Amino acid sequence: MSQQVVCIACPVGCRLTVMKGPDAAVSVEGNRCPRGETYGREEALSPRRIVSAVVPTGSPDFPVAPVRTDQPLPRTLVTELLRTLYAARAPLPVRQGDVMIEAFHGVRVVFTRTLPPDDVSSVGEPGSETKG
Repeated sequence: MSQQVVCIACPVGCRLTVMKGPDAAVSVEGNRCPRGETYGREEALSPRRIVSAVVPTGSPDFPVAPVRTDQPLPRTLVTELLRTLYAARAPLPVRQGDVMIEAFHGVRVVFTRTLPPDDVSSVGEPGSETKG
């Protein structure tokens, strides 16, 4: 069984042909560097993905907070993670790098942007300047 994959291990983007033999042996063709061979093997045996998403906050000013996994997650778990994130609510304020989920199948989910508290809606509105 063969599979066509575009390598994302480096900027070249080699078109790989990954073949899985009956004895679970994997061969990779088309790579121009060793990273392509490693990527092709991993993609055939256990594909993993970094997941980026947004989480609802309940704030009218900042309705969502961006998050991502801190390391690749098995592709079979991506849908489960997204359901978990979309059902959650992120309380504001949050800081970039704060952990939202400590351990989702061994992977942490962290905020990728700092968002202020929900009660700053008057900042920048006319009349909110301090007169002195």
